[in-house]
Amino acid sequence: MGDTRAAVRSSGAARPRARKTAPEPAEQAGRARILAVAIRSFSTVGYEGTTTAGVAREAGVTQPLVHHHFGSKEGLWKAAMAELFRGVRTLTAPRDGPLTERLLGPIEQFVRFVSERPEVTRVVAREGATPSGRLRYLVDRYLREPFREVVAAVRDGQRAGLVATDVRPELVLFLILGAGSHLFDVTALARESVGVDATAAATREDFVRLLREVLRGGIFREAASPPRPAGSRRR
Repeated sequence: MGDTRAAVRSSGAARPRARKTAPEPAEQAGRARILAVAIRSFSTVGYEGTTTAGVAREAGVTQPLVHHHFGSKEGLWKAAMAELFRGVRTLTAPRDGPLTERLLGPIEQFVRFVSERPEVTRVVAREGATPSGRLRYLVDRYLREPFREVVAAVRDGQRAGLVATDVRPELVLFLILGAGSHLFDVTALARESVGVDATAAATREDFVRLLREVLRGGIFREAASPPRPAGSRRR
């Protein structure tokens, strides 16, 4: 009898613990569809105009499944922002690299980033218009550090005599944000008005080169015209 009880205890001890199973492919696909629809909705009609019921309907899932994955509308928004801004922290250049590349490298990366994710521009434009907890969340979590990197690079360029000293670094940042993203937010306008396909990779790379040249010719001292002799006049 004692041997039988010992055998039972032994077999119970050897029994493997239940492991958490990975999400089923169908469940993962449903979650991905929900996120894709949510990103589109938050970027087009904003937070207030988005509902979990509407997202579920467009994604072809039930509303309880949305709450199962994300808990609430706020949780869905945060998950959508995490997916949308994924990779934004990489838009910086090594601090020990050449100053020109510390400035131009992140700018070129930014253009490529927003060309692939125009929803970023739309979300930032919506949330950036008025103070809110959501704006603070985006700035603290995704935007503050890349913004500071660009401003710091402009200031370093000014101290090194590479960048014009009569420009405000913070305004250079917003010049880049606006000029670098607008084309990819109005792709229909670009095509309809002047026949530009802003979704084409070739257009994106042409735009990157254009922005580089505009900045070199505008605020970079290395591209400035040589000083005129004293007393000379423009013709």
